[in-house]
Amino acid sequence: MNIYQDWGFRETPFSTMSLAPNAMGESLLIGRDTEISSLTRKLFTPPKIPTIEGLNGVGKTSLVNIVAYKAYKSYMKDGIGKLYIPCNKIFQLNPQIDIQTFIDHVLMEVAQTLIDKAQELRENGLSIQTSSIDKWLNSPQLTTYQAGIQSAVFGLQGGASSETNTSSGFERSGFRKLIMNWLNDIFPDNENGGVVCVIDNMELLQSSEKAREILEQLRDELLTLNGLRWVLCGALGIILGVASSPRLDGYLHRPVEVGEISDVFAGQILSSRINAYKLSSEPYLPLIEKDFIFLYEVLHGNLRSLISYSDDYCQWIADNQLPTSDDEKHTVFETWFAITCEAAYQAFKPQITPRLIEVFKYAQKIGGIFSPSDFQEFGFNSIPAFRPHIKTMEEAGVLVSTQDEGDKRRKTIQITPKGWLVADYLTKN
Repeated sequence: MNIYQDWGFRETPFSTMSLAPNAMGESLLIGRDTEISSLTRKLFTPPKIPTIEGLNGVGKTSLVNIVAYKAYKSYMKDGIGKLYIPCNKIFQLNPQIDIQTFIDHVLMEVAQTLIDKAQELRENGLSIQTSSIDKWLNSPQLTTYQAGIQSAVFGLQGGASSETNTSSGFERSGFRKLIMNWLNDIFPDNENGGVVCVIDNMELLQSSEKAREILEQLRDELLTLNGLRWVLCGALGIILGVASSPRLDGYLHRPVEVGEISDVFAGQILSSRINAYKLSSEPYLPLIEKDFIFLYEVLHGNLRSLISYSDDYCQWIADNQLPTSDDEKHTVFETWFAITCEAAYQAFKPQITPRLIEVFKYAQKIGGIFSPSDFQEFGFNSIPAFRPHIKTMEEAGVLVSTQDEGDKRRKTIQITPKGWLVADYLTKN
């Protein structure tokens, strides 16, 4: 039983997935004209790699997806300029990643993306032959070609034999050569465009030092590979930390900073989702615009959490009597919001000490974003004295942080959406 279908929608209007690089996603990206223009300029200005930085949940990945889609749509419309194709997959790094396995994974996903787009590109006059790589990727049998291959896709020569698709040696040498040759055929140089690939959530690497180490290893083998156009996304100052690497100096554009959208656009986020997903002319939704905007403000523009809590509210409503008028909906929303804030506080309460509350309230007062070097503002005499309080609140889920061993002044600590709910409860109680 799907409550949203019962209420007149095709599916939930409150999906927390990043906006897809398609027409639907484009219609749902609201209030980002400045960021779209900035990222587009950097995307179209190789060889430096575009980067994005912003708080967790603010919509960085959605922004990249839509910029890539708009670039692709523009090329498909008139066939001039640079061809940028959004990759089917978004990539993430982790501290234990095997670099060579990651490279293989990226190249396979790039190949699959080109296969998926091949027919559409052919219809627009770009000749792409995909049969050999398509067969290798999507069949339990791979076809290996003997000496004499001149082009992986456009001109296969020599004999062929079939074997089971298990050859790691082929993946690491033959397959990479096939894909690189293919990319060179489609994108002769970086002025012709490329497949737009995203490394997202770089803060998951836990420190700027680890991020620099991994990206330095990837620089020559992947990040500067012809036919690929990378975008790096991260939160909590990690992109600026990475940019300090001497080996990456000159390779990265300065980050496009993605912050909260203006409150003016918050209501449009709701209306755009209603219009995109509605089946009936007047679908039912218990959440009204002013409460949606209020929630956006409380969560300090965290779009992912805004959408998630909106869904939580609707699910909670479905277990109770459905309100009809806007006044009834508002009254019920206030009840739900109070319950939600108290639940967040009760989960935090076991860790609370008077000093911890002082630290948390001061973090709230200065806007919820700060750095380890701000310890004196919080009344501590050193970073080591400050850090245990931060760690306790991280474990409670009201703060999140990353580390930058090179610059402890960088703003790498922030209050989480759960923390803002706790802050609202403490303000009112």
